[in-house]
Amino acid sequence: MDLKPLKEKYNLKDLEVFSQDTLDYRVTFSANNLKQADLTQRNGYAVRLIDNKKLGFASAFGDSNIEELVKKAKNLSKYSPDLEIEFPSNKKKDTKTGSNQQSDANPENNLEDFKNKGLEVIDSILKKAPGVLVDISFDFSQLKEEITNSNDLSYSQRSSTYSFSASIKETNENDFIEVFTASIDTKLPEYEGYILELLNLYNLSKKQAKIKNGKYPVLFTSKAAKELFGFVEDAINGKMIVEKSSPWGEKLNKQILSKNLTIKQDPRFGYMAKDFDDEGVEIKSMNFIKDGVLENFYFDLITASRYVGSQAPLSTGNGFRPSLGSQVNPSILNMIVTPGNKSLDEIIKSIDYGLLVDQTMGGLSANISGDMSVNIDTGFLIEKGEVIGRVKNTMITGNVYNVLNNVIDLSNSPKWYWSNIYNPDVLVEGFSITSEA
Repeated sequence: MDLKPLKEKYNLKDLEVFSQDTLDYRVTFSANNLKQADLTQRNGYAVRLIDNKKLGFASAFGDSNIEELVKKAKNLSKYSPDLEIEFPSNKKKDTKTGSNQQSDANPENNLEDFKNKGLEVIDSILKKAPGVLVDISFDFSQLKEEITNSNDLSYSQRSSTYSFSASIKETNENDFIEVFTASIDTKLPEYEGYILELLNLYNLSKKQAKIKNGKYPVLFTSKAAKELFGFVEDAINGKMIVEKSSPWGEKLNKQILSKNLTIKQDPRFGYMAKDFDDEGVEIKSMNFIKDGVLENFYFDLITASRYVGSQAPLSTGNGFRPSLGSQVNPSILNMIVTPGNKSLDEIIKSIDYGLLVDQTMGGLSANISGDMSVNIDTGFLIEKGEVIGRVKNTMITGNVYNVLNNVIDLSNSPKWYWSNIYNPDVLVEGFSITSEA
């Protein structure tokens, strides 16, 4: 698509067209029974332009008239603040093809495969835990994205992902148990390991224990720990930096977290791997935090242009759209927390008295200051190196940043849980534990 004629016709500095085609297969089971199996297909276009230092944006689903979107974006641009940015150019020959990551599976078979696999998983769980209710969701998504701009950049990428989640529920006269697990990858997961994880959590949950009030080590499973690292993701976001709302805005090259923590982005790693962001900028491989020292923030084109520091940065290739109808915002492609050397069981055995957290109620919620208090949904008392039983009516309070300055250990088994964060289990100090009798 040659955008130069439209650029000249409307006297624009830059013009960009982003297109997206999605194909989703979903099969869900509720309370041990098949609930739905459906297919969703969607496509659309988003236009961005720069007109007299102002950014215009418009989008539409379905087959669209690009020129009409250009006129709409140009009209809306008058309400934009002035910007000093330009869209990237095609400086490398290989940017015309980019990387292609595509599954070899035939998506037409997925609905039937997911139905059969769901019944197998439910049957396997009910043999070990008769009477429970099992919910399962299988998803297969294919995505094709293309970006073209008036500076001769043309790039496309295809990707395929499989996601799986399952939960076990049981209601007794005086208790309610619900445990879950999830996975996302470029291939079908090995379900046996997730079934074992679920059954282990379920069996542990049937035993109850009481934990004393006070400050004790807290072990977050990789599922729960991603909530902790979500605060780190926010604190190094270029938008938070330019708005001066991040507590780390003036702390580049300073120790801000435990020396046990190294956090990076690798565009070649994992199910989200891709070469370029949604603005056509090459995604950088970089350390955000190295041995606890803050080394980098992440930016899209706009936040990079607004950052005032010792040296004005370029976009780090972290401009992504939450959806086709949304503007680009800075976001981390993948946030990889370097694992430790011990297994989860070995870390548990090292704890004399503490709390194991697997699920929180509604996730960890706090403002950017990091102060938080949260109720534990699924948590367990650890005593003398053993998981004793599930705790109820228990809350943890503290400051996330202080806690991440007191990381005791990290497991050697990082995982994805429906997130861009790939992290291990984490043992920390600094939370106060309050439990009602």
